Amino acid sequence: MSEFMNREDFFRLLADKYNLNLNPQQKEAVLRVHGPSLLLSVPGGGKTTVIVSRCANMILNHKIDPGKILTLTFSKASAQDMKTRFCGIFGKELASSMIFSTIHSFCYSVARLYTRSKNKPMPQIIEGNESPINKNQILKQIYLDINNEYISDDRLEDLSNSISFVKNMLYTEENIRELDVGIKNFVDIYNAYEKRKKNEGFIDYDDMLTGTYRLLKKNTEIINMLREKYHYINVDESQDTSLVQHEIIKLVARPKNNIFMVGDEDQSIYGFRAAFPQALLDFGKTYPGAKILLMEKNYRSTKSIVVPANIFIKQNKGRYQKDMYTENEEGEAVVFKHVESRNEQYVYLTSALKSQSNLAQCAVLYRNNISAIPLVDYLEYNNIPFYIRDTNLHFFRHWVVNDILAFIRLALDPFDVEAFGQIYYKTNAFISREMYEYVVENMGKGKGAIETLLNYPNIPKDTFEAIKYLAGQIETIDYFKPLKAVEFIEKECEYEKYIRRASKEMGYSVESLNYIIDSLKSIASRVDSFEGLFERLSILKTAVENSIKNRNKNAVVLTTIHSSKGLEFDRVYMIDLVDGQFPSSKSISDCKEGNYELMEEEVRLFYVGVTRARKYLELLTFSKANNKPVAVSRFVHRFNLAQKQAEHKAVSNEICEGAVLEHVVFGQGLVTRLDESKDLIVIEFESVGTKMLSLKTCIEGKKIQTSTIS
Repeated sequence: MSEFMNREDFFRLLADKYNLNLNPQQKEAVLRVHGPSLLLSVPGGGKTTVIVSRCANMILNHKIDPGKILTLTFSKASAQDMKTRFCGIFGKELASSMIFSTIHSFCYSVARLYTRSKNKPMPQIIEGNESPINKNQILKQIYLDINNEYISDDRLEDLSNSISFVKNMLYTEENIRELDVGIKNFVDIYNAYEKRKKNEGFIDYDDMLTGTYRLLKKNTEIINMLREKYHYINVDESQDTSLVQHEIIKLVARPKNNIFMVGDEDQSIYGFRAAFPQALLDFGKTYPGAKILLMEKNYRSTKSIVVPANIFIKQNKGRYQKDMYTENEEGEAVVFKHVESRNEQYVYLTSALKSQSNLAQCAVLYRNNISAIPLVDYLEYNNIPFYIRDTNLHFFRHWVVNDILAFIRLALDPFDVEAFGQIYYKTNAFISREMYEYVVENMGKGKGAIETLLNYPNIPKDTFEAIKYLAGQIETIDYFKPLKAVEFIEKECEYEKYIRRASKEMGYSVESLNYIIDSLKSIASRVDSFEGLFERLSILKTAVENSIKNRNKNAVVLTTIHSSKGLEFDRVYMIDLVDGQFPSSKSISDCKEGNYELMEEEVRLFYVGVTRARKYLELLTFSKANNKPVAVSRFVHRFNLAQKQAEHKAVSNEICEGAVLEHVVFGQGLVTRLDESKDLIVIEFESVGTKMLSLKTCIEGKKIQTSTIS
């Protein structure tokens, strides 16, 4: 082979010898070797093929030393997959000195290099399966020490994510103090955590990043050595890369700036982990002379999925202009399924899955993990095998579930002081901590927890009456079937009032807590006794844990959309598509206040979900959850409208639910409700939030006109 092959010969070599047939946009990317390049690849665009082909071009054609090429990606699985792909196509010998790594592994190698050069011990990592000291254990203890209360599993996850966020965003202490993360005394917890690590020689995964960044900023010897070692850098999944990671990459790439960054700002969905898609939008400023390349052809999905998905994502403003297309067949139209209640959704889905022979190519996607629980109940009951990608579900340990079960346990056993301790302050009986401690010390002699409390010294009359009433309520629970009991606890024992109070005080979403209660109700509705309820919960917990055994078997895949990233399936069902869940209530409220950042990420998340489907996509929604009315997700309305536009249906003169309208005063908005009999049109405007308007006035006064999604 001559030192430099011409383009046609090289691509013929790829096609004939390695069976790699590239389209024109892919070829352009493969040929771009020197200088900074940003490759924006749509879902199913074949980016891994381009990265390995480009590496082959660099090595085979440009005679670049493979050891000079550093390829960084988001996860271990992605790094291993890319290395396997390269070895499988071009052989192990060519790949032997190439580095395919996660950015964390790269930073760890830099830190280890530095500590060895200084003859210092490597700090102990407190994350990962091999760590005897656990980050979460430390955070639990610090939270308890500072707030004098235990932290729940879901709040612990929020706390850990918040700490990770501020470190990845390189926040100063002043930035941190201005941040509202909804965690009580967050700044004090953060500082105590950092102090504990420093004193004991611990680091977490985020410290690998921030520590490497600081090291490279001040240590010219290390940074120059890395720059000499790696002349070319590939970065995959760059939309998921954090600010500190981008800064590290920028330091190593200088001054040559031979950086090839691959990503898609439309698929950036890890904002809670500090993903920084703005770096892609600012790529040209960061790397002067940069080339922005596009890969717009989708090889994965049918036209019926690709075309409306492409229209749907264009409502976002923070993105590059690109047009996803496919040459695949038209395929089945996207199915929109609307049922009355959340449970009917599971009945329908179970029936649909029963008719499928290849369950491994069926996936059920959802916004939040809680959606999996009632679905698992139906699947397990109907002997439909399933595999859950996220088995660490908090539901079975969630404080709301534990509270309701504690009410039931106390009804079954008035002497269950642990159950009483779980709920005493969550009732409207004004029971203080001192009263609870009195019960612990004095219960016995045939008197249960609440009966003992009635003997509390100098108890106020109002409190006495409230406790007496509570005693009667709890005693009544024992006479109900499980579903009725849960409803009774929620309404008559006024637990729903505590839910609202806790949401306000601790930053929980009322909708998400109600969904947990609704999930418990769903399970309770299918058993006849409390013993059956406890047993069923135990069976489901075991079924979830054991579902890992169904991986790579003929089992339907259940996963959050976040965890589905990078996967694809013949058939995809997206469930729980209602406002407040997807998009979240927080993103909706932020939107009304003029902050669109969260909503744009939710749009991207929905886009990632629908583009997991190869041949069949079904969007499921409903009208009621936990016996309360819910609104169909605005994303369902938008995607439905996008599908109509894709089918060239006449939507320009159609004023209907889901239509996008332009108002002469309020600008663009989405019709969420239309009732001609009441002369009512409800529009969610991007600029001013929700408005209830007279339909007649809007039409006759020519105040509204239909618009395309922008």
